[in-house]
This record gives sequence, structure tokens and C-alpha cells, in this order.
Amino acid sequence: MDATFRPLATHERELLERLLEPEFPGRDELRGQLDFVAAKEILEDGTLALECGPCQRAPVKRRVPTEGECTGVDGGRIFVLLHAVDGVMKELEIFKVGPAEDSKILHPPAARDLALFTPYGEAGVKWGLEERKS
Repeated sequence: MDATFRPLATHERELLERLLEPEFPGRDELRGQLDFVAAKEILEDGTLALECGPCQRAPVKRRVPTEGECTGVDGGRIFVLLHAVDGVMKELEIFKVGPAEDSKILHPPAARDLALFTPYGEAGVKWGLEERKS
């Protein structure tokens, strides 16, 4: 493993665990990779390059098999995407759109605030929105 990579911080692991809650092809294998993943921040917004040690590859059908979104403190939408390449976690991408889009993310997204989306099926599957609205 590259020496510039470090263990996941607690909030980073929580984001990944939350993204891996809905069912989709390869989810269980990606969950198993959590014990072998290390991270390196590559952008100031919190985006991470991920590197896995020896692990079982996930039979994901898309590069981004799961993503989440929440509202930032300034009203912008924050998106969190998990990228998998050749069945292995490679990046946790975090970005903001909407008001003050060019400004920094003031507070990192919390796992509990994410509404999840997995793009499988005809229109994808929204997961977690109902419980957030109630």
C-alpha cells in the first residue's frame, strides 16, 4: 500500500458505511473491503482516493454504484459518491452544487443526513428519503 495513504477517519468510514446500506449488486463485497481500505485526501472538499489491500472484488455494474446527498448549511446540495474500479473502492467523491456552488463545503456531510440513491433499475432507487421527511 502507498505510504501516503492513512486509515479512514471515523466520519469517513461512517459515510462509506451509510452508502453501503441499500441493496445493490456488489454491496456485500464492498462492505468487506472496508476492513482493508486506506484513504488520502485529494481535494479540499473532502474527496478521498481510496486504496484497498487484498480483498474480494465486488461485481458492481456501474462505476458509481451508490451515492448520497444532503443539504449543506448554506443551502447548497452536497453529493457523496462512491467510485469502484474493477470491483474495488477507488474514490469517495464529495462536491457541492447550488447556492454558493464555488464556495467551500463549510461542514463535512454527516452520514446520518444522507439520502441515498443507487442507480439500479429503470429509474434507480431512492432510499432513506421517507424517514428524513417524517
